[in-house]
Amino acid sequence: MELLNLLASSLSHHAFALSDSFWDRPMFQKDQWEGIMKFIRLALALGGGLFLIYEARARKLGEPMRPRTRRRLLYLLTGIAFLAYFDFFNPNTRYSEYYHRHEFYHYYLGSKFSNEVGYTRLYECTAIAEIELGRGDEIRKREIRDLRVNLIKPMTDSYIFTNPERCKKHFTPERWEAFKKDVQWFYESARGSYWESMQKDHGYNPPPVWTMAGKFFGSFAPAGDTFFKLLASIDVILQAAALLMMGWAFGPRIMMVGAIFWGVNGAGNFYWTGGAFLRQDWIFLFIAAACLARKRKFALAGAALTYSTLLRVFPVLAFIGWGIIIGIDVFRRVQRMRAGKSLPGRGLDRWLHRDHQRLLAGCIVAAGVLVPASVIVVGPDSYRQFYNHTLRTHNDTPLTNHMGLKTIMAHTWKGRMRFGRNDSLDDPFQRWKQGRIDRNHRDRFLRWGIIGFLFLWTAWALRRTKLLWVGQALSVPLMMCMSELTCYYYCFFVVAAVLVKVRPTLGPAYLATSASSAIVLFSFYWVDDKFVAMSWVFLLLSVLMLYNYSRPFSVNRLKAWWNRRAEPLPRGSSRELSMTP
Repeated sequence: MELLNLLASSLSHHAFALSDSFWDRPMFQKDQWEGIMKFIRLALALGGGLFLIYEARARKLGEPMRPRTRRRLLYLLTGIAFLAYFDFFNPNTRYSEYYHRHEFYHYYLGSKFSNEVGYTRLYECTAIAEIELGRGDEIRKREIRDLRVNLIKPMTDSYIFTNPERCKKHFTPERWEAFKKDVQWFYESARGSYWESMQKDHGYNPPPVWTMAGKFFGSFAPAGDTFFKLLASIDVILQAAALLMMGWAFGPRIMMVGAIFWGVNGAGNFYWTGGAFLRQDWIFLFIAAACLARKRKFALAGAALTYSTLLRVFPVLAFIGWGIIIGIDVFRRVQRMRAGKSLPGRGLDRWLHRDHQRLLAGCIVAAGVLVPASVIVVGPDSYRQFYNHTLRTHNDTPLTNHMGLKTIMAHTWKGRMRFGRNDSLDDPFQRWKQGRIDRNHRDRFLRWGIIGFLFLWTAWALRRTKLLWVGQALSVPLMMCMSELTCYYYCFFVVAAVLVKVRPTLGPAYLATSASSAIVLFSFYWVDDKFVAMSWVFLLLSVLMLYNYSRPFSVNRLKAWWNRRAEPLPRGSSRELSMTP
């Protein structure tokens, strides 16, 4: 046994040595590798788009690719795209030891000690813990974000020196010592300006359902290197599982398209949430909902989208597409009943399709289990605190990496961060933020008018389809325009890849959008300019999605649809080409 242990130790040592020598080569150093990765990502998007064009052209000419060759190419591109998201796990360009300390500080500590720090006390309790650990003089020189009002102020203006019990009263002595121990680990692993900047971020913001899962995983061990590597690996597994689900439900072509978009796009790249703790759970469930709907597992699809919504709130907007499809079906049933026509089934079956009943049942069961469970675990006051902090105070605070229609409309030449920043203020962006808030309020009616137009367009596009997964994918434009999200949440556009299944011509443009967003990422200096430009890129894709899926609008088509007759075809088209699935 001792000989085996010695052999295993020797092999492990040599493996690490070989790994280090491999990544020490000049081409893998940060500056050179980042340039190489830019080329690889753009080549992926271009190669994927050309592959889709070639495949369609070859099929049209009656010379399709050999299935085996096609599958191999699709799997190869999927694998490269998946690894590209992580920079091929090059340790020189990722965070030290892979995991993201800044993210773990907020999500690990915030969930593990959620009952004690809530949504507003994380930074102040951290400072009090540091004072007790002997760093009081350092703390006096720092600044902190007051999470109650989302403004940065000097530490000396807070209660940490005058009334530390305001924080500590929420802890038992044992829990306070555990908190101090975890804070000390973060300080030692991320000291200096990197550590100090953590207390100037925007705090801990997830809903209670996410807190319930975070608390479960985070409570297995204290803060530590090996433990955090294990927690960070969960997201890698979830991301791979999401792509595999796309392959299972829609085939390898859609899996490849989704993988390239995810690996190339500049909005939701690794920089923001890579190496983090359970940051990909909501997107896994969001994609799973479309995949399960495609496989006619409607109860599970409803449960998945409900769970995703309870983890991040904004996925609730994807219910719009489902609601339109279900609403149109109910409307037609009512029309038939008014016309004196009999409907099959009894009771609820006469009013609501069985598939829709299963979908809604899955939503109700998921919410009925997860919400009460989170209240028990996180606390009876958790939802009120979440609403007051995240949905009111935090969401009403403009951020430089916000994206969406709201961001586009609030951005003006004079209101740019370049001119609005004032370093003489405690919060240098205070004037810039207020300017955006004022412009958003001024233009709110125009914004909602645009959203109303997009809703009608979405309803027109979905008027003849019964495919619930199409409804979810076509909700993406409304999701973008009805919410203002930080850039990394724009990975939700990955679900739009499923539209390529029914509209193959969308594929090259979809991948070109991911490449365009990557180009925008390194083409602007000022952060707000960068993400406003990126918002325009995704808005154009949203319009293209709706245009590509919907037939051209005309009054005659509207009348034909209303009267449930075949719609007249566009000039020069055939019935086969214009049919909506």
